[in-house]
Amino acid sequence: MLKNITNLLLIISMMCGVLTAQVDRSQPPEAEPAKPLEFGKYKVKTLKNGLTLILVENHKLPRTTAYMVVDRKPVKEGAKAGYVSLAGQMLRQGTQNMPKDSLDKTIDYLGADLSTSSSSAYVSGLSKYNERLIQLLADVALNPAFPKEEFDKLKKQSLSNIESARDNPDQLSARLFNHTLYGGNHPYGELETKETLENINLEDCRNYYQNHWVPNRTYLAIIGDIKKWKTKRWVKKYFGDWEEKEANQPEYNSPKVPSESIVNIINRSSSSQTKLKLGNTIDLKPGEADVLPLRLANQILGVGSMGRLFQNLREDKGFTYGAYSSYDTDELVGEFSAGADVRTEVTDSAVSEFLLEFDSLRTHAVSAEELQGAKNYIAGGFGRSLESPQTLARFALNIERYDLPEDYYESYLERMDKISAESVRKAAAQYIKPGNLTITAVGKGSVIGEKLKTFGEVHYFNFEGDTVEAPNLPVPEGLSAQKVIQSYVKALGGQEKLDAVKDLTMQMNASIEGLPPTMEATSTVKRKRPHYYLNQVEVSGMGTVNKQLYDGEKGVVSGMRGTKTLEGEKLAELKNSARFFIESQYQDLNYEMELTGAEMVEDQKAYAVKVTAPSGLSHTDYYAAESGLKIKEVSSQETPQGNVTSVTFYGDYQEVGGVMFPHEIKVTSPQKVTLKVKEIKVNEGLSEDDFQ
Repeated sequence: MLKNITNLLLIISMMCGVLTAQVDRSQPPEAEPAKPLEFGKYKVKTLKNGLTLILVENHKLPRTTAYMVVDRKPVKEGAKAGYVSLAGQMLRQGTQNMPKDSLDKTIDYLGADLSTSSSSAYVSGLSKYNERLIQLLADVALNPAFPKEEFDKLKKQSLSNIESARDNPDQLSARLFNHTLYGGNHPYGELETKETLENINLEDCRNYYQNHWVPNRTYLAIIGDIKKWKTKRWVKKYFGDWEEKEANQPEYNSPKVPSESIVNIINRSSSSQTKLKLGNTIDLKPGEADVLPLRLANQILGVGSMGRLFQNLREDKGFTYGAYSSYDTDELVGEFSAGADVRTEVTDSAVSEFLLEFDSLRTHAVSAEELQGAKNYIAGGFGRSLESPQTLARFALNIERYDLPEDYYESYLERMDKISAESVRKAAAQYIKPGNLTITAVGKGSVIGEKLKTFGEVHYFNFEGDTVEAPNLPVPEGLSAQKVIQSYVKALGGQEKLDAVKDLTMQMNASIEGLPPTMEATSTVKRKRPHYYLNQVEVSGMGTVNKQLYDGEKGVVSGMRGTKTLEGEKLAELKNSARFFIESQYQDLNYEMELTGAEMVEDQKAYAVKVTAPSGLSHTDYYAAESGLKIKEVSSQETPQGNVTSVTFYGDYQEVGGVMFPHEIKVTSPQKVTLKVKEIKVNEGLSEDDFQ
């Protein structure tokens, strides 16, 4: 018996060996064609007031999510750009039945999340509170209170955010690209500014809500551990009295497509790299036939580290840490774009490589390997997304909102699998337009502007979206760095007035990025001749968080991490901080000065002076051509985190004791700090004891 079994095993083993030998392992097995996917069922119900309800049961977790979307067209905000966003935030600031504090406490008690925007509202929590969650969502969406005090807080916060955006390369790039791609007269191209935000009043937010939040243009998707019949009853109970009415649906002309590529630049002289973005508008609506071929084209071009742009600009050329592309479908107007942060000196070369990759994708069919790799990547992500019940709700919402075929997502992978390399090429050729690009760059305009003329007519813009002069402005004949400094000393009040200042105390309120609004920060600076210096920062509830002290010989820095005695270059820097009006002493202290040119600094023509200390450390100061006053300073230093650039803006000069002092100082290093002078005292009789 045992022998028979052994012989049988031997025969099976030999058969397996023969079968294995017949398999050609040098070739990967052919992929089976994609099969239609089967999704869970969802139910759609339209209430009498026109609200579309989408219900998705999923009992894997005891949680429920409800998501409202108001299907409105973009709003042209004009001189009050920003009020639509504020209106969306105001929905979360309390209802007519529940002030904000009570609303916050209720949400915390339920362990829920609730948020709003200008065209949506979201709530999520444990399913045992399902009715309460729906009730809260209805109260927020149907009964907003628009409290004045909360509006004032949000408006102040928006103004603060705008100021922070002024020197943020990412935000500068996004603003410039949208504004120049779509145009200032299109809702997608409007820019929020300090002026437009200041124009907004609470009634603007109320009017927006009344005109656009209507049930007959609203979709409500509820997903999770629910009973459909019970949930439908609750929705009727809390949303059924919402009155139907016609919503304002404006029409807009399509943005003007440039006849040839154009280059738009925001000069940021402190940048060590250029933030590039290239793109064009596209006419491609959600669900149209070309969406899938374009998705594959974009995947091959610029999604992830295997994209052609990444492989070219980073792996091959070393121009950047990463280069990517994207596209947006839209019922009104969509866009294709690509971008990267590149070293300043290779800005023009990087644009050339972008154009080469665009052209290659448009004119040559992609390889079978690239095409299959892109399909596999998308299919993998698509499959993983199905693990979330929110995915089914989003699919159902899209089908209803955009009038897609009922099997649009069930057949998604099957349709993608049939797309050919030629279809991908045609999609790239139709939607990527290298001859009609809007190319935007945020960086050193004086360096990159001339180089980018190769790709189109160059225009310069400021933060508000207005065209400005090129940063390479003419320097008057005979002007030198020393003369610029002399003009600065004269503008401050003259050398005699400066020498008369024997001691100085300056108290400032500090706005520090990341610090909660309820916490106040103050900065106190004291100087006394010849070399006494104190700089102390205090935060309410925390006491002194940073203190720099120079007593004429020793320098000490103390703070939340302890106390450190300074030596070498750091001590020399602190000693220089103790000097009064050090610019007037540059020659005596053997500083080197070089006039490097003239450029625009926040709409002011300024002369740039590079200053190098005997230690070798250097920085660049910018002096307004008209007033002579210093308005900006840029310095860089190596840190364990890499090279860090510090930018300081000086403004609101006022006379104290015969000398002009800046009363507003904005510092980015990289944290943003805004200092506003509360009080300046000159020659008040400070003693050496004040610096011990």
